[in-house]
Amino acid sequence: MKIEKLEISNKKNKLMFFLGVILTASIFILINYLTSRANYRNTESIELAKGTINYSIADLNVIAMYKIESGKDVEITEMPGNGYQLNTTKSYCYTTNKEDHDTKVTLSSDNSGNIVMGNLKKGSKCIFYFEEKFDTLHNGMLGELEKAQKANYTIAKSGTGFDGTDPSGVMKVTGVDKGDNGNILYEAPDNDGTSYFFRGEANNNWVQFAGKTWRIIRINGDGTLRLIYQCGSIGCTTTKDATGTETQLTKLAYNKQYHDNTYVGYYNQNGTTSKYPDAHKGTNPSTIAEYLNTWYGSNLAEYNQYIDQDAGFCNDRQKVTGVNSSYDAGTGAGTSMTSYAAWGRVAKSGYVRQTQCPTLKCGVSATTATAQETSVAIDNATYKRDLFTKTGATKGNELLQYPIGLITADEVLLAGGFFGTANDSYYLYTNQHYWTMSPYYLDNNGNAYVFRVNDDGDLRNTDVYSTGTGVRPVINLKANINFSGGNGSVDTPFVVATN
Repeated sequence: MKIEKLEISNKKNKLMFFLGVILTASIFILINYLTSRANYRNTESIELAKGTINYSIADLNVIAMYKIESGKDVEITEMPGNGYQLNTTKSYCYTTNKEDHDTKVTLSSDNSGNIVMGNLKKGSKCIFYFEEKFDTLHNGMLGELEKAQKANYTIAKSGTGFDGTDPSGVMKVTGVDKGDNGNILYEAPDNDGTSYFFRGEANNNWVQFAGKTWRIIRINGDGTLRLIYQCGSIGCTTTKDATGTETQLTKLAYNKQYHDNTYVGYYNQNGTTSKYPDAHKGTNPSTIAEYLNTWYGSNLAEYNQYIDQDAGFCNDRQKVTGVNSSYDAGTGAGTSMTSYAAWGRVAKSGYVRQTQCPTLKCGVSATTATAQETSVAIDNATYKRDLFTKTGATKGNELLQYPIGLITADEVLLAGGFFGTANDSYYLYTNQHYWTMSPYYLDNNGNAYVFRVNDDGDLRNTDVYSTGTGVRPVINLKANINFSGGNGSVDTPFVVATN
């Protein structure tokens, strides 16, 4: 009997133990549940894409949306439907409560027509901008210009005074262009692809950027937008023929020193030279380059995110023969009489060619004036030496402190100018003398010359120490810039969107 009572007592103890374990576990689970539920119901504060709100976990709002209408941002509560697209350049996200413009969002549609967003990160808080689609066959910068104008450009291969590009890539210019040309862009090859340039009066290539007014020279082959300075404020011109000293920064010598071939260079050796390679590999900025470096630092450096850091400026220092026999023996160094490539493209034997052969390619390897009429083959070493680019660029000589330069003589020809022929009806005419960066020759007195645009609009040469010639800087905007308004006219210029 004692043994039997012991067994019953043991069973009873075990049962009580198991009931205790179950009860303890139940209490623990209940406490966790109540704690979690309390935390879930707590109200806290968090920084969102726009402002600060009090939130519960189930009620987060981390997206702000705007619709761009007539250049203004209108806040919206629902994503717009057909007819609108995401502006991926302007849209951005926040990372750790700071703007992160490197985090670009993408928008696409799946097979079912659903909107799909991509490239978001955990915890992203984003601001999306939607813009109206414009029906165009053209992409990139050309499409952006057309969208702003709400009209397509006609792409022309030839026009008044421009015979176009032959199958080998050589262009022929036979005279000036004084026409307004409507919405026409002309095409020609450059080092990066197909370039589209304005010609004649070009009454629709006005741009506002960085508090200044500019004119579009061309869309480069890499999609960047090449601009030349027009005046120093927004709305500083009221007529289509913008002329006078306001069209240039100052009047300045291209190089204060001039008695050596090295001084045709945008950068030079700063001294006498005895060999051609030494004369044209210098790293000393010319007088005008030094001035533009300082001006950029004071006026454009804060806009670096919109200015392309790779696009270059061609200072073609190749020597050629066949232009004038007196110069054919030139060594390109010291005070040796030497003719340079741009002279070979626009003149022969001291006279104006009936047909001039400009190029938008830097580093064309032709060594004679005749060869320049039949070839546009590129010499890579020359291309790297003469294409002036900013330090750290992916191409060119990487010598520039800032990505700023001057127009070339070739670009003047393609814009509607001509060597030795006046033209007061194309967009580069300002009734002022101003510099290009294209070398001309070293004359029989040992003086360096480069091309300039004269006050009557024709293309001429002048000595580099001339202090009566103006400075009109040239820059290149990135390929992904957008316009927030304007249609390119003098009264309503394109307005580059800057945050």
